[in-house]
Amino acid sequence: MDLDFVRIECEVGSDIPAQLTASLYDSLRNFELHFKALCCLNQQEPCTSCNLHAGCPYQIVFGQELSSDPEIVRLHQKPSLPFSLYINGIDGNTTSCIVGMVVIGRAVNYIGFFHTALLRMVEAAVYTVLPPAKVSLRSYSLDYQGVRHEITHAASLPESVILLSGLHILQNTVHSDSVILSLKSPLRLLSNGSIAHRYDFGMFFRAQLRRCSSLCAYYGAGELDLDFTRLSDSAQNVAILDDKTRYTQPLWSKRLNRAGLTGTVECSGLVEPMLSLLLLGSFFNAGKGTTFGLGFHQIESL
Repeated sequence: MDLDFVRIECEVGSDIPAQLTASLYDSLRNFELHFKALCCLNQQEPCTSCNLHAGCPYQIVFGQELSSDPEIVRLHQKPSLPFSLYINGIDGNTTSCIVGMVVIGRAVNYIGFFHTALLRMVEAAVYTVLPPAKVSLRSYSLDYQGVRHEITHAASLPESVILLSGLHILQNTVHSDSVILSLKSPLRLLSNGSIAHRYDFGMFFRAQLRRCSSLCAYYGAGELDLDFTRLSDSAQNVAILDDKTRYTQPLWSKRLNRAGLTGTVECSGLVEPMLSLLLLGSFFNAGKGTTFGLGFHQIESL
């Protein structure tokens, strides 16, 4: 099993007013339009009747084609989109914020389109609130430790971006039985058909296990080679030591389908390889709405 991915970020430098938060989050849903505008060679034709359909980057990225392997379809059904967006650093009036994305599997082949679409999406959102003269935009490729390496020339893509490996994370994470989870954007996990209003480690871990497994099956080198039953059972025994999460409607949205859990929670009693799986899953967000900024979180081992 392996799963390659790339993490890129756009930093918005300015005096960030609170009203920019809603504009940026709303803009995430427009990413598909910016991506399609960049790579579509037949803008006047619907995708279903386009004769360039087969090799089109837009169709390859957004088509969500089912696997030819019936077992993968049985286990995972329709694949997620091969990228996740997120926003970090917005909590009132700040001097900068980050809009980033993780591009997964074969979608990395189109990293140039992703990078340009990300910049255009951010520019369109920012300039509805701030004049261009007051804004600076810089983009970066991130390594395993989250260290940012500036992308100074778009023409140098894809050579200047850092290719990350899911297998490297799984094999090189130093195990710890205690972690702090920081939910940076609303986490929406389904529990008995409705959105969970309280944090449950077992529920969260199983959701991340399914997400990582599905991404590996569809966009990586195959299924995760793990004892899913043992890990799922062990997750039920992980203790929550300090729960500072709360279910809330974010200030940047009045839509009910944006409400979820935010805050921090400390957990203890993890067994191997739970931490490495949680770290891998943290690159891809969690719960519902992962593609467009919900469920963005960070993991810190203790």
